Amino acid sequence: DDLLLKPLALLGARPDLAEHYRRRFRWISIDEYQDIDPLQYALIRLLAPSVPGSPETANLCAIGDPDQSIYSFRGADVSFFLRFREDYPGARVVHLTRNYRSTRTVVEAGCQAIRPTSLVPDRRLTAVRPGPGEAVVIQTAASERAEAELVVHTLEQLLGGTSAFSFDSGRVGNGGDTAGLSFSDVAVLYRTEAQAAPLTEALSRSGIPFQKRSHRRLVEQPGIQALLEKLRLNPGTDGDIEPRLDQAVRDLTPAGTAEDDPVRTALLTAADLLRPFALRCRDELDGFLSEIALGGEVDTWDPRAERVSLLTLHASKGLEFPVVFLLGCEDGILPLTWPGEPADIAEERRLFFVGLTRAGSRLFLFSSRQRNWRGQSLETRPSPFLEDLGPDVVEFRRQPDLGPRRPEQMRLL
Repeated sequence: DDLLLKPLALLGARPDLAEHYRRRFRWISIDEYQDIDPLQYALIRLLAPSVPGSPETANLCAIGDPDQSIYSFRGADVSFFLRFREDYPGARVVHLTRNYRSTRTVVEAGCQAIRPTSLVPDRRLTAVRPGPGEAVVIQTAASERAEAELVVHTLEQLLGGTSAFSFDSGRVGNGGDTAGLSFSDVAVLYRTEAQAAPLTEALSRSGIPFQKRSHRRLVEQPGIQALLEKLRLNPGTDGDIEPRLDQAVRDLTPAGTAEDDPVRTALLTAADLLRPFALRCRDELDGFLSEIALGGEVDTWDPRAERVSLLTLHASKGLEFPVVFLLGCEDGILPLTWPGEPADIAEERRLFFVGLTRAGSRLFLFSSRQRNWRGQSLETRPSPFLEDLGPDVVEFRRQPDLGPRRPEQMRLL
C-alpha cells in the first residue's frame, strides 16, 4: 500500500514535484479503469488534473468496462469510472462493441445475463465470428462429486478421449464433437476455492493434467513463507534460485517423510508456484523476493502449459479459452451469499457475466442438487442468474450415466 500512500502524500505536499511529473509524463493510459480504488483515483487526479482551457491539462486515456467491476473486496469503486465524464468533461467516448473472442450465442448469453443490472446504457455487443455457434449447455448433477465427474465425462467427449480407459469404458466414442482441442484450451471456473477439491480428485483419477490458480496473494499460500524464509537465511549462496528452491524443499522435509505427507505436498506445490518467478529472476534473490511479495497466485498461470486451467472467477478475468465450464451455478454460491449479510447481487451478476464471456466456442453451466457447503450437506437450487438466459441460447441436458459400462462378453457358440 505504501507504493500508493507515499507518492500520494509526497505529491500532495509538493506542488512543484507534482508539476515536474505532470510535465515528464504528458500522456497517461489506464487500463481496467473500472477497478481503481480511492488511492489510485487520488493519484490520477494529481498527475492528470482537469483544468479546462489550461495547457497543463493532461492527455488521459481510460479503458474499461463497468460491467466487469468485480473487485470491491480489494477496495475498487466503479463509481470513479461512471463519473469520468464529470471529471474530464472534454473527453471523447469510444464504444467498443465488437467481440472477436466468442461465438454469437456466447455473446448473446453474456448480454442477457448482465442486462438486468448493466451499468452500460443500451448495452450492445456484436460477435464478429461467423455463425451462431453451439448452444450454452445447462446441466444439473446429483452432487458436487457427480458435478466433477460430469466435467471429466464432457471433457473426454470433447477431446475424443483422454486415455485408453475412456474408450474401454464406453464413455466416449471414436472422436470428440470438437476437433483440434487440447487440454490448454479448457478452463473450469468456480466462485470459491472450496469448490475445487472434488474437481481436482476427479481429474487426477482420470489422468487429466491441470493447473489450479486463484486470485489470492502468493505469500498467503501454504508452504510459501517457509520456502522464502529458508532462502532468506542463505542470502550469500551463489547460483540460480530454482535449484535453491528444490534444495529448500529437501531441507524442510524431514527424513523418512511419506510422499503423501501434507507438509511435503504443500512445499512441493509452493515450489511449483514459485518456479516461474525463479526462472525469470535467475540468481537475483532481491528481485525474486520483491516479485513474490507483490504477486498473486494467478501470476504463475502458464498459458503454454498443456493442462486444463482451474480458476476462480476472479482469477479468470482477462483470460480466454475455447471451452469454459462454470461450476456451482446455484443460489447461495453464484450469487454468493452469507447468512445475515446483504449480498451485492449486482456485483455477483457482473462476476457471472465475466465467467460467461471467457468462453470462445463452448460454454457449460453446471450445478448440483446437493452440496457439502460450510460444513453442512445442503439441498440446493439453480442460480437465479440462469433464468435470464433465453431458450434461443441454451440447451438443457439430463444427467448422463457416468458409470463404466461392462462390455458384452462374446459368445463361443
